Amino acid sequence: MKKLTCAMLMLCSPLVLADITPSPQLQQIRAFKTNSPQLVTSGQPAASQFNELSQAGVDVVINLMPDSSNTEYQNEAELVEQAGMQYVYIPVDWKNPTQADLQAFFEVMGANKDKDILLHCLANYRASAFAYLYQLKQGNAVAMSEVMTPWGDDLARHPQWQKLIEDYQATLN
Repeated sequence: MKKLTCAMLMLCSPLVLADITPSPQLQQIRAFKTNSPQLVTSGQPAASQFNELSQAGVDVVINLMPDSSNTEYQNEAELVEQAGMQYVYIPVDWKNPTQADLQAFFEVMGANKDKDILLHCLANYRASAFAYLYQLKQGNAVAMSEVMTPWGDDLARHPQWQKLIEDYQATLN
């Protein structure tokens, strides 16, 4: 009877946090980075890569890149939804990222904490910065250089991003 109960629970339970399966195809996405089994960041995927992301287990695609930055296609929501994933658009102005942008992102992450997520922008700068701050919000002691790998030594050249990060870090103290 116990075996039957366990089998029924496994069959009837929704699959939660199945994890994103890294593959050589995903590594072809610009600046692709696995931050956790449920969160990956990247630059802009090619239109053809959304099906690969879905097959790898991504449930939600969060796009931080304003439409004006996208020169490859203008129907990302459609491409993502056709691939069977949910699409969320939070356009973050590169020259003026705000705490409101960050809070909107945190709300989306909170609403999707049981899902596997791709967070992207054009070159994985916005995305990796937001991923880093989300990790801090979650109480994870992570190194900025580890999460924000695409930045290299560029953060100092972008004071608006340095300020966003420092202002959020100040709220944690």
